[in-house]
Amino acid sequence: MDWLKGLVATLTGKKEQEKKPITTVSKTYEISLVPEVKHQMIRVQKLRNLVLFVCIVVSVVSFGAVAVLFSIKSGQDIAMSNQDKKLETMSAKLMGFEELGDLVTVQGQLGKLQEIANNKRMLSRVFGALAAMLPTGGDVVQISELRVDLDASTLRMEAQADARTAPLIDYRVLESFKKGVALTKYDYGRYVDAKGNEIPTWCIEEASSDGMPYRKGEDYYAWWNLNAEGCAALQVGSSSREDEDETDVVELFYDEDAELKVSETEVPEDELLNAGVEFETDAEGKVTVTDDRVTETEKDGRKVYVLKKVDQVMIWRTPQFNTWHRGGKMELNGTISGVPHFESACIKYSGTAQGNDAAKWTSTNDCMLAPEGLTVSSSSNGRDESNNLVLRFTANLTVNPEFFAFRNKHMMAIGPVGQNVTDSYVQIGGMFTQPATECADGDTECLNNVNQKTEDEKDSSDNGGDKNNTNGQGGND
Repeated sequence: MDWLKGLVATLTGKKEQEKKPITTVSKTYEISLVPEVKHQMIRVQKLRNLVLFVCIVVSVVSFGAVAVLFSIKSGQDIAMSNQDKKLETMSAKLMGFEELGDLVTVQGQLGKLQEIANNKRMLSRVFGALAAMLPTGGDVVQISELRVDLDASTLRMEAQADARTAPLIDYRVLESFKKGVALTKYDYGRYVDAKGNEIPTWCIEEASSDGMPYRKGEDYYAWWNLNAEGCAALQVGSSSREDEDETDVVELFYDEDAELKVSETEVPEDELLNAGVEFETDAEGKVTVTDDRVTETEKDGRKVYVLKKVDQVMIWRTPQFNTWHRGGKMELNGTISGVPHFESACIKYSGTAQGNDAAKWTSTNDCMLAPEGLTVSSSSNGRDESNNLVLRFTANLTVNPEFFAFRNKHMMAIGPVGQNVTDSYVQIGGMFTQPATECADGDTECLNNVNQKTEDEKDSSDNGGDKNNTNGQGGND
């Protein structure tokens, strides 16, 4: 009822001067201070609730993460356990495999095939080297024992020289053999097609069945077998399968002037498709052959198609200098293009223009087969298995290691008088014979046969080495 009291006081002119200020101050503090405290309390409560909510959320997320990680860990443990059991089972089976050692060895070698191929050496080339070194004609040198050390690339031989004419025991034959060894060279390289692509080694046939290299006059050549796997080829500019999108694209080519070996096969009309012949059929069923390898003819009153197939292409190993030069296929610096040929790693060619599209050609070969030559360690008179007088000797030579390297393809030993031997089968029967025996006591014909020391033996004697008995007595190998 404060408003009523105030109204009465106003009407009467009497005011309560003492109580009004106190009442006013008290009401002011009640109105302005109490709500502020409540606001602060409310803010604190909201903050507390927010913090509590965040903590709950973090706790839930943490628990979930722990649960996920635990499940992953448990799954990994189960998977690893299963794998361990599987490995134990497989290990037991593997250890029970009787040929485990061979299997592991083969698997280890598969990763080193290239290294093995690069380090592989060909012992068979020894016979090619000997075939090129041994003298031809009337003089004969035959080997009774041969020891080959491929690690050191050395040959040690016990052999006999037969002059076949008086004096039968003649050091001239042995000296001729030594000089021939010193002059023997070798050559290797690769065969390439008309576009310079390398032809696989197994596609090339360099020698006949008797081991003799193919040659015309002084020029050597090889046959490129197009029927072997991966050896197929087309003529340059052919309209056949050169540009078509096929799974088996032919990538080797020969020139239009190449010498070919061609076979002919008769193909009936209903087998043209199976023979791979290109043809077209019109609406009336008439067949028109568009393949330039096929010719149409008649036989016994019926139409026959003759399919011509190129089986082999001849490749010159020896360049056809002026022919290729006039045709623009060989430059004076020795560069060859547009024709299948042999790229030598040892022989370099060069030419000097002589006019009229002719040139004078030269070749150099620095690949010496036995750079240090043949060293004769001992010699003596003796008789062979037919009781003929011969010169027995022991000799050594060191061969260039590149000659035996498997990675060097199409190897050829080049003898001093043209007895060149390719890396092919070689007849070796005439190279070897039974060892000769020393002169028997009282065999004056054998003991007194005139002969001389070799230069190697003279040097050995001059340097205080063991002297060989030149009349055949006591001549030890």
